[in-house]
Amino acid sequence: MTISQRKAGATLTYIQMGIGFLVSLAFTPVLLRLLGQSEYGLYDLVASVVSYLGVLNFGFGSAYMRYFSRYKVEEEKDKLATLNGMFLIVFSVLGLVAVVAGFVLAQYTDVVFGNKLNPAELAKAEILMYILVLNLGFSFPGIVFTSHITANERFVFQKLVQL
Repeated sequence: MTISQRKAGATLTYIQMGIGFLVSLAFTPVLLRLLGQSEYGLYDLVASVVSYLGVLNFGFGSAYMRYFSRYKVEEEKDKLATLNGMFLIVFSVLGLVAVVAGFVLAQYTDVVFGNKLNPAELAKAEILMYILVLNLGFSFPGIVFTSHITANERFVFQKLVQL
């Protein structure tokens, strides 16, 4: 990897952070206006509960990068192919586990959120939870590809995709 790849990756990281900041500054008032304070708060509450399911990746992305780097240095193409397939299966299963756990949580929104929400808000929270959990579950297999890009030190490509 060249120094210019690192510099460009670092520069794109700062650009991404700036764009993320500006988007959140512009997006939050629009979302508040469209949804209202109550529904925006409900969305934020449900999103924070669902985000805990993201912990189910157990840091396997780092393990993938470790073994990928080892096999790449040793030029073990068969082991690399096996590693890619194995981690794709692992992350797909973890995504499925996250979806099942999220659907169970969605069935019990009254228990998860207690008596702090009225029945209409609980119904909306359940629907929101299903949607956000599905999104989270589908993102799990993508961790393999992100880790692969990082392991190959393709920082510019990765940051451009994230933008």
